Amino acid sequence: MKFKLIKNLKRGDWAEEKLKIVKSSLPNEIVSDIGSGWGCFKNKVESLGLVWQPFDYVQKLPEATLWDLNNPAPETAKKPGFIVLLEVYEHLANPELGIKNIASHIADGGYLAMSCPNPFYAKSKFTMIYKNQLYAFQPKHIEEHHVNVPLPHIIEFYLKKHGFELLEKGVIDSHRLPSFKFSFNYLKDCTKYILEKIVGGDTVLSKGETQVYFAKKTTH
Repeated sequence: MKFKLIKNLKRGDWAEEKLKIVKSSLPNEIVSDIGSGWGCFKNKVESLGLVWQPFDYVQKLPEATLWDLNNPAPETAKKPGFIVLLEVYEHLANPELGIKNIASHIADGGYLAMSCPNPFYAKSKFTMIYKNQLYAFQPKHIEEHHVNVPLPHIIEFYLKKHGFELLEKGVIDSHRLPSFKFSFNYLKDCTKYILEKIVGGDTVLSKGETQVYFAKKTTH
């Protein structure tokens, strides 16, 4: 399966779109939002008549259940028919264990919408040459606990190993020529954009900072 280029959508909109597409075929009405943050996905779920079940590693909202993905889901958690996992994978020190625990949490026939940074983004390749560091995985990103570089072939391996059938993988388009303005910074930004295009190449994987995966949990 090849990566597709996804234009004019943010990652939350992409996940919402996937939820709407499969809503009628979900095994149940529960949506687990893992890494729920400040609850931006709550209204998207409840507007569809579904039940939002939030989890997070730190307590940002009182209704969120704490869950360290190094451990199985809390006993009080209900098995969902859909899981939202946006910008969480790169924070996992043991990503395979995290995927394994997520696979045990989801109902058979349920769906997973997942996003994470794209290390093959043109800006990332340029930063690697210019600074000898990946774009989203510089020392300053340790404060955000960016400890796991999400390589696509490894993500696919973990998903398939733990019972997920990959339905779609894509890159959200974000590498575009800067908007015109009369300033020196505009010329600088354009020059940087051109250099990034030269270094990063013209593959789909080079065109966006976010990679996304949509998968279905099989019954085995």
